[in-house]
Amino acid sequence: MAARIASGKPREPKEGGAPTAAALRPQLRAVRAAMPAAARAAADVRIADLLESRIHESLAGGRWGNRRVVLAAFWPIGDEPDLRPALARWSGDARLELALPVVSTVAAPLEFRLWTPATDMAPGAYRIPEPQDAPPRTPDIVLVPTLGFTVDGDRIGYGGGYYDRTLAALRATGRPLLALGVSYACGQLPPDVHVPEPHDMRLDAIVTDAGVVAPSSR
Repeated sequence: MAARIASGKPREPKEGGAPTAAALRPQLRAVRAAMPAAARAAADVRIADLLESRIHESLAGGRWGNRRVVLAAFWPIGDEPDLRPALARWSGDARLELALPVVSTVAAPLEFRLWTPATDMAPGAYRIPEPQDAPPRTPDIVLVPTLGFTVDGDRIGYGGGYYDRTLAALRATGRPLLALGVSYACGQLPPDVHVPEPHDMRLDAIVTDAGVVAPSSR
């Protein structure tokens, strides 16, 4: 099991002593990359099972009425949790439509396109596979790849700001939205390590292989 990020030795400290997200990213990447293959595979299954329970719970709550709910997922890159087996399974759920992100404009909110296991995929702006010739969709549930997180729902991503812009734009519409971070448990940060920026969008919960971290304010 990979170790968690430790407090007390911040690099490039902000005022008040907390390290910047840029300083934490290399540490978070290294801890995640150190996970043994078997542990990673087991963690992926656990994360998918917990996500499925949380999604079903949300669907049963009726917040989106009787229409099909758009679930925006992500294609794994590097050492991210691999949800592709779960996506194939969820694609058969008549209550859901699945979508994947597309970078159509650099430094802008993501777009999302319908995805099924039969959808043609091709590398996009950052060499991440994206759906081709698929219609756009507006998400109701967004699964957010998360490198590091706090118990308050604050997230450290990869520094591009795409998901912060996307969540801000989606929340500004007033539509019901559920934002679920997806992370290995080793990405959890102690409370004194990370101070979010004003533009950082908090998550409604973070689903990890150790359980669901749900901020008490949510």
